Amino acid sequence: MRRLTVYTAIAACVALMQPACAEPLPFNGGFSLPVKCSPGKDCWIINYVDVAAGPAARDFTCGPRTYDGHKGVDFAIRDLVAMQAGVAVIAIADGTVLRRRDGVPDTGPDEAAGRRECGNGVVISHDGGWTSQYCHLRRGSVTVKPGQPVARGARLGLVGLSGRTEFPHAHLTLRRRGTVVDPFTGQAIDAGCGKRDSALWHADATRGYDAGGLYAAGFATGKVSTQQILMDARTPSALPPSAPALVLWGAAFGLRKDDVLHLVITGPGGGVVIDHRARIPRNRARHIAFAGARRPETGWKAGSYRGMARHLRGGRLLNTRQVTVTLR
Repeated sequence: MRRLTVYTAIAACVALMQPACAEPLPFNGGFSLPVKCSPGKDCWIINYVDVAAGPAARDFTCGPRTYDGHKGVDFAIRDLVAMQAGVAVIAIADGTVLRRRDGVPDTGPDEAAGRRECGNGVVISHDGGWTSQYCHLRRGSVTVKPGQPVARGARLGLVGLSGRTEFPHAHLTLRRRGTVVDPFTGQAIDAGCGKRDSALWHADATRGYDAGGLYAAGFATGKVSTQQILMDARTPSALPPSAPALVLWGAAFGLRKDDVLHLVITGPGGGVVIDHRARIPRNRARHIAFAGARRPETGWKAGSYRGMARHLRGGRLLNTRQVTVTLR
């Protein structure tokens, strides 16, 4: 009788889609990541599902890692260089392709408005009334067609910059019988925050919450712009001693008001070239901080320079990125 009661309660939740009811774990152990990458190394969750009703925006932890009306999870890659190299978007579980779109151009971070919101995308039907939607794929990369069966991990296309987006990423929306569900909680989109009843991720996928952090750091010889880093977040291994300046930058996501990005450059022998702290004035989905020094009158000393970028919140270190450059 007890088992029957549990199954009856689950059936009622599914039938009514009540916000307070957690979705049962999907077939075959849950859903895998939609991008073939290593979270925290070469891809990062930039935005979560907005679970707050009305104009407020809250992720499932009641944090700010989302925006109003966001119905999915955004898996970002480092930059356009990584996008051009190719990062696969893959099926999160076995299913059948319902719809696909290709041909929308990857027109860049400054031209996002006015295009089809999802851009190039794929929708897959799974057992149990589930569907998964994948957006912002690279033009010409979609490899599947409607009616085609796909297995978990099958390549659907590549991460791109199509549709309404300002950076290369794959957007995943999960639905059950037409209702958006947050894969981190198993709750319907309007369930509210603070509920973590049952994550829907497979054992091979992420289950934790990423509070934000640095995803890249590097050296430059002058002022850097957000657009430059979105285009190419690599750092040079060597610079000429005639460089007019030595600048360290750090690129971060999921920043909160009063977070600090601490940038330090040390030169050959350990002397400090710069030591700069940038305090974040408000919550920001992404931010780039940089600081540097002009070339001394006597020129740069030849040798290895080390850059350290640190992300702090409430005095606690979230993560660090270190880079080196040789001046010769």
